[in-house]
Amino acid sequence: MKGGAAGVLAALLIGTSLAPAANAVDADDLVIYGPNIVGAALSVERAYDYFIACDPNPQVNYTVQWLRDGKPVGPSPGYSPALHALTIDDVGTRISAVVSGAQECPPVRVDDPRVIRKEPSRAEGFTGRGAFELEARRSDGVLFSYLGQDASQGWKSVLRIGPGWESFTRIIAPGDITADGLNDILATDLSGALVQYEGYGDGAFTAHYRNVVGSGWNAMDKVVGPGDFDGDGLNDLLASDAKGDLYLYPRVDRSSWSPRVKVGQGWGTMDLIFAPGDFNGDGNVDVMAKDKDGRLFLYGGNGRGGWITPRQVGQGWNALSKIGSVGDFNHDGFSDVHGVNAAGDLLMYYGDGRGGWKGVETVGRGWGGFNGLY
Repeated sequence: MKGGAAGVLAALLIGTSLAPAANAVDADDLVIYGPNIVGAALSVERAYDYFIACDPNPQVNYTVQWLRDGKPVGPSPGYSPALHALTIDDVGTRISAVVSGAQECPPVRVDDPRVIRKEPSRAEGFTGRGAFELEARRSDGVLFSYLGQDASQGWKSVLRIGPGWESFTRIIAPGDITADGLNDILATDLSGALVQYEGYGDGAFTAHYRNVVGSGWNAMDKVVGPGDFDGDGLNDLLASDAKGDLYLYPRVDRSSWSPRVKVGQGWGTMDLIFAPGDFNGDGNVDVMAKDKDGRLFLYGGNGRGGWITPRQVGQGWNALSKIGSVGDFNHDGFSDVHGVNAAGDLLMYYGDGRGGWKGVETVGRGWGGFNGLY
């Protein structure tokens, strides 16, 4: 069939048969593959198998016209036309594709019922289950992943990720920063190098080589991955320096950040910053910070790289160490906060989805042997 996307769409509208040629895979077997999140890339799976049975040419060729809510969209810059890189413009829409090849092959329209959403935060975990997973580094440098239950409160199993993590001064779990739909890990060493380890989606990382993506990070006092802080659909970094100035490092693609932007000052009074996702339920990612007196504050993000009015949400948090937040432990739909007390108990503080608390519970023992939770 000739005439490009418009011709393909017209043919479909007037009733072109979607049945593939004999011995081909059925048209219904073609599916849109890839995470339905901003930053990932979608493809049409099994398209080659469909066209190879009916295309008389030795080299099978086919084209893909991508549709957003039924309307054609142009090729994604930097990607093959056979792929559609999801952007912030796709959020809330449904993506489909019209695949066409040789005249002997009827074109196929492939619909995907999933609605496109922003990239997952750290709360999506590392094994592709979309469940609570807490990374823990032992004092000898061995990294473990404690997997929460799939659909209920509690623990499922423990994965041993591997040794060699003791040389890093900090480990950061920023969510997916490589725009492939899989959550990743960042780490800094004594030289100030920022090292990126891509997630495989099964709990493991590309730890067999050092992918250095930044330098000079030993000048930063605290670093956290809040998720998409500026509202462009990509996960960012926040970092404060020794003077207490807070900077946003906006992510621009799968390999780099834009120049940093100052988004706060006076953060030197805080001895801990962590990212609870959307803790107050307004749809924007937030930041929590503990000051040296043990008071806990919620800094709500405004979704555009700035803040709404902060407020105190707790006190007495100096009694806890290794405080952080990695998702929803009790599966009530709201982000929770964890901490380890002097006895080594792991405590879970359950968020209420409105910037407050529903209660606290001991969910583990013997966690004092870990020197970091991520």
